[in-house]
Amino acid sequence: MNRITIFTSMAFALAIAMETAIWVTFLQRLRVRHPRQWLHAAQPAFWQDRTALSARVTMRYLHDRDYLSSADQEGVHYCGRGRTVMLATYWFTALTGAGTLVALALYGW
Repeated sequence: MNRITIFTSMAFALAIAMETAIWVTFLQRLRVRHPRQWLHAAQPAFWQDRTALSARVTMRYLHDRDYLSSADQEGVHYCGRGRTVMLATYWFTALTGAGTLVALALYGW
């Protein structure tokens, strides 16, 4: 395996792990601490192992600042605090994924 491809693949794997950990932590805290905000964010009322959750839906909710129209001011504050980190990890994952694809195309496996 090419060194550049190894590096970009490892960066992508790390980015996925970081994004997932931050995203899941954010959603768990949102669900437990701000249930009205959770419902406003259109997240499933019952979050179980088989419930399909989408990082894209959560990121769009934060990116478009849809959380500001909620009546739960503490939930709005929580979303505002977590917005930057959530969006940064989401886009970092997208960029490292694109970098990995470019490395694969240019340098091979």
